[in-house]
Amino acid sequence: MTLLLLYWGIMIVCYLLASKLRSRRQGFGFIGDALNVVIYVLVFIMGLRMGANEEVTSSLGVIGLQSILITAFTVAGSMAAVTLLRKALGLNRQGVGGEDHAEDTAAGESPDGEKLPTEVVDSEKSAEEKPEQESSAAKTTVMILLCVVAGMILGYFAIPRIFTDTADFQDMSGSWLVIGICILLAFVGFNLGLEGNVIKSMKKAGIRVVLFPLAAIAGSLILGAVYGLISPLTVREVAAISAGFGWYTFAPGVIGEAGHAVAGAVSFMHNVIRETLGIIIIPLAAKKIGYIEATAIPGVAAMDICLPIVERSCRSETVVYSFCMGMMMSAAVPLLVPLIIG
Repeated sequence: MTLLLLYWGIMIVCYLLASKLRSRRQGFGFIGDALNVVIYVLVFIMGLRMGANEEVTSSLGVIGLQSILITAFTVAGSMAAVTLLRKALGLNRQGVGGEDHAEDTAAGESPDGEKLPTEVVDSEKSAEEKPEQESSAAKTTVMILLCVVAGMILGYFAIPRIFTDTADFQDMSGSWLVIGICILLAFVGFNLGLEGNVIKSMKKAGIRVVLFPLAAIAGSLILGAVYGLISPLTVREVAAISAGFGWYTFAPGVIGEAGHAVAGAVSFMHNVIRETLGIIIIPLAAKKIGYIEATAIPGVAAMDICLPIVERSCRSETVVYSFCMGMMMSAAVPLLVPLIIG
């Protein structure tokens, strides 16, 4: 909770600061590139931490396979449930309804919520830019994946040789992550402040910001339980693992302490994979499936480390959905995991 207050305090301060500088917006074009660099450095550090963690590397066999399958089912369930709800509410893949789209077009805004010249609003021009946007998303995904893999390899082979006790490295790198996330969220807050449409976005979203996380939670649990019917683990164990929503510092401990050692190890690996999967595929998922669906992939990380990636890959308004997605999943984990595992 302390870190959450710190993160959002930084975002709010930077938002307010940037809101005073909107008239000089053109002079801050470098922030986008700086944000990408920080993202790459941060995911590299995460890769280092995973590679140096024996619990992760030793779980790459049978436990790893179960973790991957559970992740596939739960993420698919969350995204499917969000898609069904989005279509029921009449929203397009960018999370925009008919009335919202008409307002944006009338205001001369792009699908990303930015003011555009009249000629860019033209549909033919937008169609020409779509391949370039998709190419950018693909490049971002590849770079993130390379950084994670490079970090894991270096963490596995180099960190144990540098640190006699890898726990010291985990503590140190944990502090690096906190600093990095603070920098990321400062950039995100500043960008949103320059655009100045967050309050408008929250008013537009209304009750939807609550409904989508509930749908994502339900979808994850339902398909998780379905996989439990064919898994070597019990349905109860798989359902409890599915309720971790990427919180790998909490859920595995609760499941392990309840006497389910194997399920606890699978839970740890699953939650790490879910967060990492979100970091890697959010850009492509946003373009190919939907913006709100992309926020459901990483689980609780949607409100912190994945928030800048959502901001870069989707409409700026999607940040509201991403934060609420992560916040409600975080609130659900301490309730659902102990309740399910008994």
